[in-house]
Parts: sequence; C-alpha cells; structure tokens
Amino acid sequence: MEAVSIMFVLPSGGGGGGSNSVAQEAMGLARLGVDVRLAVNVPNYSKFLASYPELEALKIPVLSYADGAGLAEHLASCQIAVATTNASVFDVANARAEMMKGEPKAAPKFAYYVQDYEPLFYPANSERWVKAGQSYTALKDAMLFAKTNWLCDIVYANHGIKVLKVIPSIDHEVHYPNLRRAGSPLSVVAMLRPATPRRAPKRTVRIMRAIAGKYSDVSMQVFGASDEELEAAGIVLPANVKNWGVLKRSQVPDLLRSSDLFLDLSDYQAFGRTGLEGMACGCIPIVPVLGGTSEYAVHGRNAFVVDTRSDQEVLSAIDTFITMTPAARAELRQAALETSAEFTVTKAALSELRILQQFAGG
Repeated sequence: MEAVSIMFVLPSGGGGGGSNSVAQEAMGLARLGVDVRLAVNVPNYSKFLASYPELEALKIPVLSYADGAGLAEHLASCQIAVATTNASVFDVANARAEMMKGEPKAAPKFAYYVQDYEPLFYPANSERWVKAGQSYTALKDAMLFAKTNWLCDIVYANHGIKVLKVIPSIDHEVHYPNLRRAGSPLSVVAMLRPATPRRAPKRTVRIMRAIAGKYSDVSMQVFGASDEELEAAGIVLPANVKNWGVLKRSQVPDLLRSSDLFLDLSDYQAFGRTGLEGMACGCIPIVPVLGGTSEYAVHGRNAFVVDTRSDQEVLSAIDTFITMTPAARAELRQAALETSAEFTVTKAALSELRILQQFAGG
C-alpha cells in the first residue's frame, strides 16, 4: 500500500457520536503509521482539543481555520480532504474555491464521511434542510462513504449518489465490562438530550415513569443534560430517577458498566453508537428499529430492537428483560459482548484506509 496523507475537516467541539467516530478512527489511522490530521474551525477548536486529549499523545496535528482561505492553506499539504458534516462540506468547498483563485494550486482529492442523514435534523423545506440535502453533491467528484448500509441506501435513494461502506468502530480501551458487578438491583439508564428532539427526551421520560410505577425495585438513571436544561424543556423526572447531568466522554462508560439496560428511544439512529458501546460494557440496549442499528443489534439475541414510536412495544421489551432469569440475562450479555468485540478501531481504520488509498491512486 502506498502512503497517503489525510485531513479530516470537523467543525465541532466533539462529544457527539459522529465526532467520536472521526476522532477515534483518526487515532486508529495514526497508530497504523498513516499521515493523518484534523482541521477544526476556530469557534470549536479549544473545546475539541479538550474533548480528545489523546490526539496530542499520538502527535496528530489539530489545525484551526477561520475561513475558506485558512482551510485552503491546510489542505494544500494533504492528498485527501475528508468532510465529516454537512457544514464541513461547504467549508471544504469554500477552501477548494480559494485554492483555484489566481494561480491554481494542486488541490487534494475530496471525500465526505457521512455520519448521519442530516436533512432529518431540520424541518422539511427549511433553509437548513435544503442546504443539508445539497451537501451530498456540493463537492464535485467527491467520494462518499459511511458506516451503515442504511446511510448508504438513504443517500442513494434521495440523491442518486453511491456511498461506499466502511466498518463502524467503538473504543474498547474505555468500553469494557465489569463481570464481577452484583446483579441486583437491576439498573436502567437512558440519555436525555432535550436540545435534540429526534432523541425523543419526552418519550424517554414517559417510559421511565411507567417503569417506576411498575417496578419499584429497579434503579433508574439518566445523563446528557443538566437539571436546569431539563426544567427549561419542561421535563420533570420521576422522583426515583437519578440525573448525572452532562458527563465527560470518559465518564459515560463507567455509567454503562454499572447498568443492566440502556434505553435509546430515538426516532431513528443512523448507527446508534451508544447502544453498541453499552453492549461492550455489558449493558443491554433497547434501540430503534428505524435506521442503522441492524449493523450490530439482533432482537432478543444481544439487544432489543423496537419501533420506538410504540410505547407498548418499548415497555414489552423492558418487561421481557426485567422478568428474565439471571441465566437468560447472562446469555444475552455474553452475546452482546461477543458482538461488540467485532467492532474495533483498527478494523474501521483499515477499511477507511483501503478506500482512501484506492481513491488517492485512482
């Protein structure tokens, strides 16, 4: 394989699933000896560095840019520039336009690592919805790739653009189980993000309230938002639900390790990283059937895959888990651990390296 230099363009402060994917897979590429760098816009730069201190230890350059001209300077020294969000697609497009001014400089090849189907983030026909849809064709001759078949299919269905499939990853350095943990009382944990409606925070609290009314001996916890954020969103937790607030990326695995069941009641998940991370921590996830969770979740074998729009279906899965024998829960946990072990950063990095090298040489 010939050497290739790669720059991921990530205008984000980090902490979300897509940012975690890009950061940890950039680290995976660096460990393979690949020349990999990250470009982060100025408003997010300091927060991004704080979110991923491991980048410095691996000597991965993290460069800041204020505008298209600044990003163009960084891109001039790499072979492939990889956009990672719909916003970054337009940042990269602006940088390419800057590189073509005056005496055109040798531009890198361009790719887009699709993390989600971002038109679903915004109201239909809104300005941001239109722009998100345009992002898939905004970089002429770009290669698109994604980590789930669902993402590949939905982009092709809506835009006629072929998207290559790579392997998803989770970081097993921090996501691992504690098999010595006591099995009782059962603990249920959920993530609440009221600022992200597609994550269905009010549905999640409604389900937890139903659990509290039926199973007084089940421990329940949430994370992802402060008490003040929940109050501002009109969300009132049941009295016996503990809110851990906004956790650092390194703190989430500790909570998953101490829990038995993780609720992801989102409308859909392009991948559902926390569900798979929960499996690696020995915590069985309930995940939405809509989206890309089928990459790892098999209903009744290593997870529960449900139509999250149906409270009855969600509660039925919870009842099934809570009323299982300890032996049956242990079998479910074993299957979850075995599945999660297949999704390593090294495998993901190698799958990306293969297509990027082929693209660079094509």
